[in-house]
Amino acid sequence: MAALVLRIKFPPTYPLIYKTLRVDANFTVSEAVKYIADTVNVQNLLAGSEGLFVPDEKKWLDDDQPLSSYESLQDVEHIEFRDKKDKPGPSPSDKEERCCTII
Repeated sequence: MAALVLRIKFPPTYPLIYKTLRVDANFTVSEAVKYIADTVNVQNLLAGSEGLFVPDEKKWLDDDQPLSSYESLQDVEHIEFRDKKDKPGPSPSDKEERCCTII
């Protein structure tokens, strides 16, 4: 089994921010989404339209493609596990304004 080690960023509504997981490279993207949700125990938070987004390339991975078909996954800093209904671009947490300045 070939595996990819992926650093995954989750939406701000999830109980974790990042998680590094070994994911079977032969999984399709939709299988990987299910595997990730099961592994980090967030199945109850799924909306049904989650996918994997590569912020470095500003693109969604296709659900029916195996992870192994994306050579760039080995080199990216992280991928995002998020709802496909979100517009591509910065994740919602990146848009939050900072309320305070600590001196």
